Amino acid sequence: MLQNTCFTVEAGERVLLRGPSGSGKTTLMAAISGVIEIPIGTVSVAGQDIGALPASKRDRFRADHMGLIFQVFNLVPWLSAVDNILLPCRYSKRRRERIAGPLDMEAHRLMAALGLDPDTLGASQASALSVGQQQRVAAARALIGAPDVILADEPTSALDPETKASFMQLLSQQAQDSGAALLMVSHDEGLDRHFDRVVEMSELSGVEA
Repeated sequence: MLQNTCFTVEAGERVLLRGPSGSGKTTLMAAISGVIEIPIGTVSVAGQDIGALPASKRDRFRADHMGLIFQVFNLVPWLSAVDNILLPCRYSKRRRERIAGPLDMEAHRLMAALGLDPDTLGASQASALSVGQQQRVAAARALIGAPDVILADEPTSALDPETKASFMQLLSQQAQDSGAALLMVSHDEGLDRHFDRVVEMSELSGVEA
């Protein structure tokens, strides 16, 4: 349960929010992303009071300004890797317009930047990809169109140490290159070096990003 929480993430900052199960990490992410109802004046993202928006406008704002990486990735299994990456652009004109050139080419660029061969894997169904490959497709989907904030909820929990380190390095670099704030929640102490700041849930006493 979260009470009297005060927490800010600056533009372009990479922050790891760490805490044990049940400490409120996922609830805080849900509040920031507008997935749950929250009181007016408690969460602000890119200058917008999330609690002041009705559900439909929260969905629109989330599509325009946030990239989400889920623990289970939430890829559409029958779509190709490229089509999964491009999903945010189907729902957000703002993110489409922030891409210079063909959308497919941007999806290919992100795949390559995240260590995936777009020529080999771009047309593959998500269900045919390995866990590590699915994870990188999910990261590319979150990054496409340069959203203001990347929210990642335990995205490395299913990965072995080598794959985890490689993924984190690539994700951090891509978020930095796009200027997005990166907020990840995890209980993994081995991730600290990839972030500008580590915040323990026990330290937290609105929320801004």
